[in-house]
Amino acid sequence: MSSTIIGFILAWVFTGYIIQHSIKDLKVLNDVPGFLLIIGSTIAMAYMANTADEAKRIWKAMAEGFKKRVDRRQEIVTEIVTVAKVTNGDPRLLEQQMSTIQHPFFKEGVGLILDRFKPDQIDSIMSDRIDSHKQYLAKKTTGLKALAKYPPAFGIIACVVSLIAVMQRLGGELKAGDLGPSMAIGLVGTLIGLLAANFVIMPLGENSEARDKAEIKEREIVLQGVMLLANKEAPLFVQEKLNSFLKEELRVDVLGVGGGGKAA
Repeated sequence: MSSTIIGFILAWVFTGYIIQHSIKDLKVLNDVPGFLLIIGSTIAMAYMANTADEAKRIWKAMAEGFKKRVDRRQEIVTEIVTVAKVTNGDPRLLEQQMSTIQHPFFKEGVGLILDRFKPDQIDSIMSDRIDSHKQYLAKKTTGLKALAKYPPAFGIIACVVSLIAVMQRLGGELKAGDLGPSMAIGLVGTLIGLLAANFVIMPLGENSEARDKAEIKEREIVLQGVMLLANKEAPLFVQEKLNSFLKEELRVDVLGVGGGGKAA
């Protein structure tokens, strides 16, 4: 189970406990029109503020937020060092390894080496691609976090609509004893909006941002590895250089020299 799901469950359990012991009649929370207004309007704003493709990426980011986050840096370092060990600077052997490379960005970098780009050219190309991908990810995460401002706003709208309805009935069929319960219903919309923003959207936005940073870090490690291969560095140097990006207990020892840490 991912930490996001654990946190999500705990947050709602604690909140549910407080609500249960604070509100006398829980039926007042059954504000279906207010819920539909807040959720439906927030979804509408996502499409108004973004393109259809960007909105789809936002929903995908929200779904991915509930999945377990996997640190792939050790796997990436192992793959790069393995390629360095097998090829040892030989372009012909490097071309044979293309079909075995799993990480797409690493495969791109090896392709640039095989296309005989100079090391500084490879560095420039891959750095630009990292920057471009960073902007792509930032657009998605920024769009997701921006959605958090809408549920509370629409919650207030739902509250105002309910209060207008109460005021219309005041002095008519609405009795003095019904005034409090009727106004309580109006405040439910505000509660729903606050919960949706702070218990769902904002945490998932922070989660998405953390995933983006991890993905960019992976690509930066790949860039370092490709540059080492392009400069035909010794496999041992490649291993120790890339191990610098890993925690001590996660360092790999593909070459079996005993200095890298855990054996692959």
